[in-house]
Amino acid sequence: MDDNTLVVQTIGMMPEDRVWLDLTGRPISDAARVEERFHRVNHDRMELTVTINDPKMYSKPWIAMNKFPMRLEDPHRDVMEVYCSPSEMEKYDKLFANPTSAPDGDSPGR
Repeated sequence: MDDNTLVVQTIGMMPEDRVWLDLTGRPISDAARVEERFHRVNHDRMELTVTINDPKMYSKPWIAMNKFPMRLEDPHRDVMEVYCSPSEMEKYDKLFANPTSAPDGDSPGR
């Protein structure tokens, strides 16, 4: 958008019962468009604004997050991956995070 703002637009999300927008269970359809605006306020601070536009589920676009503050972290900090659906999380847990869940004592990932 400009020198201090990055705009990310996402389309083509899964229209499945197992996918939702947040922990409260707001639904999403295949017509959803999510716009994320990352605005750099200064060297150590950014703000994130997220707008949801899903005409199949909602009567008008709405702001899910408005100017959420983000700060510069330690460069050695490990960033965790975030999963979109419970089925992806369950698959990860079975393969990697919880080796005791492997069937019949098999090694994870086999």
